[in-house]
Amino acid sequence: MDREGFKTWLLSKGELKPKLVKDVLSRAKRVEDAFQAVDPSFSYESEYERDKGLSFVSLISRRGVSIESKVDLPIGTNQMDSISSAAKKYIKYLSETLK
Repeated sequence: MDREGFKTWLLSKGELKPKLVKDVLSRAKRVEDAFQAVDPSFSYESEYERDKGLSFVSLISRRGVSIESKVDLPIGTNQMDSISSAAKKYIKYLSETLK
């Protein structure tokens, strides 16, 4: 995960205050760590290369209820909304930077 590039990208959008940018970075990293604990080869970049991240975004959408593996995330909770939103932002970052 390109934390510095993602942080710069988030700040350049001007939509989030620095505190929220820090929260988004932390949540996106949490998702990456949770999936890597189950599958060490997981990365946002590999998900993006596979199908532009569409399968992954679909998987984590709707509070992650479609996730069948034992990832350490609050599946099915309100908290999962903000966590999946951060992961989706990282996929969007990749779509704008890896053209």
